[in-house]
Amino acid sequence: MFLVHLWNYIRGYVIIIVTGKSVERFINICSKRQILLWDIVRVDAESATMKASLRGFRLMRPAAKKSGCRVHIKEKCGLPFFLYRFKRRKGFKLGLLIFAALLILSASIIWDIEIIGCKPEMIPQVMNVLNVDNIGRGSFKMRLNPKNIATKLALNIDGIAWAGVEIKGVKLFITIKDSIDAPVLIKNNESFNIVAERDGLIKSMEIYAGNPLAKEGETVKKGQVLVSGRLESKNPEFGSRDIHALGKIIARTWYENSQPVSMVHTKRLKTGEIHETVYLRFLDSRLKISGGDVPYEMFETVTVEKPITGPFGLKLPVGLTVEKNSEIIEKQVDLTLEEALAVTTETIKNDLMKMLPKDCRIVDEIVKQYNGDNDKVYIQVVFECEEDIAGLVPVLQ
Repeated sequence: MFLVHLWNYIRGYVIIIVTGKSVERFINICSKRQILLWDIVRVDAESATMKASLRGFRLMRPAAKKSGCRVHIKEKCGLPFFLYRFKRRKGFKLGLLIFAALLILSASIIWDIEIIGCKPEMIPQVMNVLNVDNIGRGSFKMRLNPKNIATKLALNIDGIAWAGVEIKGVKLFITIKDSIDAPVLIKNNESFNIVAERDGLIKSMEIYAGNPLAKEGETVKKGQVLVSGRLESKNPEFGSRDIHALGKIIARTWYENSQPVSMVHTKRLKTGEIHETVYLRFLDSRLKISGGDVPYEMFETVTVEKPITGPFGLKLPVGLTVEKNSEIIEKQVDLTLEEALAVTTETIKNDLMKMLPKDCRIVDEIVKQYNGDNDKVYIQVVFECEEDIAGLVPVLQ
């Protein structure tokens, strides 16, 4: 029903008053001649109001004459009559033309790019491939070929099994499917021993190929051969055969670090002074409209995006970006013993976390306090972990 009213408004219509003793006959004649009338309302015994299209109004003169009724226009409605009022206003015509051009232009460019299905660390690589061909927000849809874009993404980014590109409205959708890492291929002519990559206590062993030289519960040293790639035959006359040893050796390992406790700590404090820089953002471009350069030597920046939304919650490519820069100063503060111990412990833990391999799992941590030289207090932190310590070295001939 809404579309019908919209169509009638666009092509224009009139509200008419029909008077006479045969209003019903007038309506019947118009119906037979396919002259559309709607919203018919009886006013009294000899008059009624109704709506008709402009074409229908021009064709209803014979019907009025035959029925003996008179037809008067009560009101003219619709877009044609609205535009006629501004017939002599050149500025309005120019503004309307500019508005139409901007509307067509806005529907012809990409406003946003959405990347679906890939790992977060892969998104910059996808954007780099797009930037090489100057594809981004603001690109014209007509010059974009989704199939070519998908092919370039698949060829130029490692770890992509499939890429799909689709344009929906003013948005570019890129769907990425990550590939599965290929298994490590083992050549039959390669022979390796499995050795310990670090000291540890063996918790479990899964041997797929090779001769185990260690067992669960045994303490091993870094470089010690755990699984030999040389197989000795039970019959000495058959000699030995070298193979590629395979296995998974899970062991308890320990990572340790110590630092002296300092009663003085450098803190970064906010002074309360804030400098704001405001940018006008259009697509991926920014124009500074206020703020100037940040006057502080050290500062912390918080960025606030203020998008502008259109009707029905539509996100427009225009908005404001506000950067709030808080001044920071460094100040030496005296700590209590409890605070100093906590700060030193946290620092050591952060340093140890950077040393751990990716597959390492922490099962326990030990924090010790002891006195060193010159009665200086030290903190020692020990991480007890579980990890695969299996490493490969060639079998010596």
